[in-house]
Amino acid sequence: MKNDFNTNLRILRKKNHFTLESLGKVLNISKSTLSDYEIGKSSPSFEVCERMADVFGINIDELRTPNISDKINPNITFAPTHNAIDFKDSKIATLTAQKNQLEFQNRILSQQVEGLQVQLKLVNQIVESKTNEIRSLQMQVKLLDAYLEERTK
Repeated sequence: MKNDFNTNLRILRKKNHFTLESLGKVLNISKSTLSDYEIGKSSPSFEVCERMADVFGINIDELRTPNISDKINPNITFAPTHNAIDFKDSKIATLTAQKNQLEFQNRILSQQVEGLQVQLKLVNQIVESKTNEIRSLQMQVKLLDAYLEERTK
């Protein structure tokens, strides 16, 4: 993953108007670590590669593509607004939306649990009521048996 990756990283960083420092901030790595990746001194983890692909808007496999500069359209210029702040803002917005959605789903699930608990209480009350009804009927049967036995004597 070294040769093409190193060259591609530098090309993509420069085409997207990132400095080592600004891209390092976006990726949560130091600029010296990023420099080490570009010169082939070390290789990034898979997670860092995923973040790089996200930042550059490419597939992670394209980071290793030979001659990536041939595949980049020279007529396309990357807007300088695609920087660390914009990237982090979009990530924050995405994560906030996901958080809100999960909180909403959590509230719905909590309400469903509460509803099921109420239903369970009602079922238990019905069972208790029917049990008492059965006992009452059993006592009535005993009383009727005693009455019939007394009457037949």
